[in-house]
Amino acid sequence: MIGKCKLDFEKCIEEIKSRILKNGGIIFAEVDHSKNAKDVGLPLDDDKVIFFGNPKAGTVLMQINKKISYELPLRIAIWKENNEVYIEFKMPSEIAKEYGITHDIVKKMDEFMNNVIKGLI
Repeated sequence: MIGKCKLDFEKCIEEIKSRILKNGGIIFAEVDHSKNAKDVGLPLDDDKVIFFGNPKAGTVLMQINKKISYELPLRIAIWKENNEVYIEFKMPSEIAKEYGITHDIVKKMDEFMNNVIKGLI
């Protein structure tokens, strides 16, 4: 899903990170594509990806189907284009469906993701 964010780029990043932590998630990594582009002399508008999750949930999915590890941790991409900020993410239920997983934990993961993005797009 892609949606236009109601906040500016930096505030959007701060809000998403805060919500991840408040909802019991762990931020595993951040990739700053715009900084990486700048480091090699190429222009790129603001563009970051936040990798996050909770091993208590993700591990359950991997115990059912190890192939889903390719999709984990969860991620949200945030970028700026034409002075607009966009958020892109996949709902955990979409990911789980691709791997034939129907465990109850997926509903909790969807609730978590909804809490992170609620009101931002």
